[in-house]
Amino acid sequence: MENEEKDNKTNEIEAPSIKERYEILIKARNFHYENYSKWMTYFYVAISALFVSFYTISSKTNAEIENQDLLQFSLLVIGFIVSLLWYWSSKGYYYWNINFISMVNFYESVIFDWKPEERVYKVFYDKSLQNNYMSPVSGANISTSKIAILFAYVITLFWGFLLFFKCYESLNCTCNSVFIILLSMLSSIFAILILSVIIPKYVLFSKNDEFPEIVNKTNVKI
Repeated sequence: MENEEKDNKTNEIEAPSIKERYEILIKARNFHYENYSKWMTYFYVAISALFVSFYTISSKTNAEIENQDLLQFSLLVIGFIVSLLWYWSSKGYYYWNINFISMVNFYESVIFDWKPEERVYKVFYDKSLQNNYMSPVSGANISTSKIAILFAYVITLFWGFLLFFKCYESLNCTCNSVFIILLSMLSSIFAILILSVIIPKYVLFSKNDEFPEIVNKTNVKI
């Protein structure tokens, strides 16, 4: 009896219409964007506070602050980690953003059969629309998401450079200062590359084991 009642209740629930599904998709995309904006604000505040702290400590003398080197090194490590997490978050948002774009385009092109110029992302159809890289008052086909990723990468690279420069400097190396700067920059690039290949790919990735039916079964072109 209980199973029959559950089945009856299930049958009573009407499936959402195509229009309602499309609206749910748009709301989910907007919700994802709003969350991303909040997360980015947290990273901005954290990184700014760490940099101000590092600059304040570095501007003091050893006599004014105890364990100055240890504090500097600790802030550099934390700054590098936080920036690296910010960089990965930006890449993750771009990954999901492309997914939402594909889904919206699928509904508009396949389900609703809208013309390319009628779709939300019609800019992908009309490449010449406000696409002027030279004009100071015109738009251009530039991805703000990619700019955000690049900005996060540059900041992470900067923190890594300061961290490795501090490490090499503490070794009392007699090498040329230009060589230490280049070595610190290369070390930072290498560290970001290695960590980005290992940690996000094998630890921070989104698991989809619970949704085997939707894994890599559609290839929607934009």
